[in-house]
Amino acid sequence: MKRPLTLLAISLLAGSVLWTGARADIAERRDFMLAPNGPVETVFDWSRDACVKSHVPDASARAFRSADGEVRLTISHNDNRTLVGASLDALKPSCELVYQGRGSARLSDFDDLSWIGSVYTSDGRTVYALAHTELRGERTPGQCPAGRYSACLLNTITGLVSHDGGRRFVPASSQVPPMVATLPYTYPTDRNARVGYANPSNIIERGGWYYAFIFADGYREQRRGNCLIRTNNLDDPTSWRAWDGRDFSVSFIDPFRSRVDHTGQHVCQPVAPNVIGRLIGGIVKIRDSDTVMAVFGDKRPGEDGHEIEGIYTSTSQDLVTWTKPVLVTEVQLLWDKSCQNPEAFFYPSLIDPAAQTLSYEDFGTRGYLYLTRYQLAKCKVTWDRDLVRVPVELRPRP
Repeated sequence: MKRPLTLLAISLLAGSVLWTGARADIAERRDFMLAPNGPVETVFDWSRDACVKSHVPDASARAFRSADGEVRLTISHNDNRTLVGASLDALKPSCELVYQGRGSARLSDFDDLSWIGSVYTSDGRTVYALAHTELRGERTPGQCPAGRYSACLLNTITGLVSHDGGRRFVPASSQVPPMVATLPYTYPTDRNARVGYANPSNIIERGGWYYAFIFADGYREQRRGNCLIRTNNLDDPTSWRAWDGRDFSVSFIDPFRSRVDHTGQHVCQPVAPNVIGRLIGGIVKIRDSDTVMAVFGDKRPGEDGHEIEGIYTSTSQDLVTWTKPVLVTEVQLLWDKSCQNPEAFFYPSLIDPAAQTLSYEDFGTRGYLYLTRYQLAKCKVTWDRDLVRVPVELRPRP
């Protein structure tokens, strides 16, 4: 039976020697790991803080600082709300909706149900977002013969923007649907489970380009795994291109509006699928280094050969080649929930309160691992979901 996260964090704290290397040491190193150095802190308690039943953290936590000095942290369900405060330590729930899709049953609108998955701002006024947008085919008569949620679900990525510091988001394009990524096939009905692109990571900037990961389910020519996308123009949702195994040459195409003759040219090549097989919850740039760290949930063999389920990190210098994952903390993950533990965890992200960028895209020697904690009832997921964080410390990897 896995130990609860709180006890694990405390035991690691008691038995660890804190790493206090100088920034010069960071600059000389290229590989890092994270270790918990404190107990779990509850940021959002659903039973106490929820404005409505559906007010839950159903995606990885994303934060940014607005031009007026406010810190805004997104709590995403398909009715998207934020926590607001003077700092990450002083956040309070806001009941105001910052975005909600129109629930359009016309799939070509790309405007059904949307979860804000990424936020990025360079000035604190204009805030860009990537949304996980679900198109629910079972709600349109004759659209999906299976008639079930998962078998009729088409996941897509859409672009949003806020012009008032994140208080309200709108589709990034008013002329055409703000589609960032979708499969190049007309609505697929020859499957038994969800398909498409889902759960965008946060966005980071490197060398004038903006990068993010999205997760692809395996379907036809699209292989399962994390797809790396980039753009140099956040104003244009159609400008994102995906990695094809050699370069960023994959353009996503809207099959509702365009004829697609060569579908294989419009699917991405997953990055390091044999290293990171689960969706990436977040990425950060290690400050004073050329290293990027990814965080994700996984179940991997430990040194003794037994599988260890928990939160892992991996690092990269080019976003394509990634190191062997290192365990941060052992927890029961959402997809493997059992009756042995009353809690499960998912949707990790990394946030450093001392980040030098408005979108918290850089990470120094200390910060927080944010997670959604699910309170299980008779081994099943309920609405009772909290946002928690664990203090973590950056260390050089042995």
